[in-house]
Amino acid sequence: MNKSLHVVLTLAMSIGGIAVAGADSKSSYDDLVANLKSPNAKTRQEAAAALGKSRRREAVAQISPLVRDPELKVRTEAVRALRELRDLSAVPALVTSLGDGDGALRQEAMAGLVEIYGEKQEHGPLDPLVRFLRLRSDADEAPLVTVAPVDPSVYQGLARLLRDELRDVREGAAYALGLLGGTPAVRDLAGALQDPVPEVRGAAATALGKVGSTEDGRALIPLLADESGDVRERTLRAIGRLRVKEAGPELASLYESNRKKPLGTKVLEALSRIGDPAQADLFVQVMQEPDLERKRLAVEGIGRISDANRLPALKKDYQRERDEEVRLAFCFALARMGDHAFLDTIVLALPSRTLGARSRGYLMEMGKSVLPELYPYLTDQDAEIRTQLSDIIGAVGDAESIPRLSALLNDPSARVADHANRAVERLRRGPSARND
Repeated sequence: MNKSLHVVLTLAMSIGGIAVAGADSKSSYDDLVANLKSPNAKTRQEAAAALGKSRRREAVAQISPLVRDPELKVRTEAVRALRELRDLSAVPALVTSLGDGDGALRQEAMAGLVEIYGEKQEHGPLDPLVRFLRLRSDADEAPLVTVAPVDPSVYQGLARLLRDELRDVREGAAYALGLLGGTPAVRDLAGALQDPVPEVRGAAATALGKVGSTEDGRALIPLLADESGDVRERTLRAIGRLRVKEAGPELASLYESNRKKPLGTKVLEALSRIGDPAQADLFVQVMQEPDLERKRLAVEGIGRISDANRLPALKKDYQRERDEEVRLAFCFALARMGDHAFLDTIVLALPSRTLGARSRGYLMEMGKSVLPELYPYLTDQDAEIRTQLSDIIGAVGDAESIPRLSALLNDPSARVADHANRAVERLRRGPSARND
């Protein structure tokens, strides 16, 4: 056979093979869609599972009606498929499943909504779903960064589940509201603080600490005397996050009665976060103690009080301090009190394995007030500093931050460019999508 003719025939056969393969793929998808309407429940279940693995967004519209299927196994597989497809168009179907008669399926729908709205993160196989939500909730102080504004129907559906007959569902609903920035449901969360089950009260306290206001946080004060140690600790963290100054006297008393116990440190942390001027003398006293963790918390508390009259004494104490973590706390306190020259130490500590997370937290807390001083560091020679600041500015910045970050889209480091790109997109979506 002529060599050129052989090549032509081979190429034609290859093209024909590709066309047939494409037709087979289309036929397979169409068959799966058809199987969703099969009178056989097992066939519907298997089709939903296969479409969930297909990664085809158009499959969401085909799977969604199955959340009303008479068979629980089919409904469960439909929700799992929608969870796997992770597309916003699946939200109405998952909201419907929040009202399913099966408690495990209601939990599955909650987890699906958290995953769909939350920016993609790595996670393992499906853990028990309440544990999954709790771990996600405990991982960060703020709600998740969401890919889009959360539909009001999601908050309404989750708020109803705070009164569910099943304890695990109530607990999961509270965590989900906290993760999704459920501010419209703060009254419902405050009501859940009275739940007879400690785990639910603790979850409601954690969620309220994420999405409530200082005024909302007053409802947490009675839980400082809760019979459950876990509830008390979650309440302490929430009160600290919300800066509930009305809790100051009770916290100070609680600290005195637990000064020599581990709980004393947790109480001091809440007091430090609140930054109540009435506790300034207590902070000054603790700063003289040998416990380095408590000393750090006291320094941070002084910084949050922001009494400029204390600057000279604080600078002197900073110069005498030897522990690097406490020194970093001094830098935060001094910057909070108006001396932004100390921001340099905080920014340069971002790549540190031991101090990086705390530095990031300090900069996030100071937020917009230090943005002008942060912009010059976007050209720092350390790529990790550029990366970390992209994330921080993406979380606390504004429209004026976009051109600053856009300059990093051509950064020689691909990681920096990726983080800058995500930060720019967050800022363009606006505060409602970032859960500021």
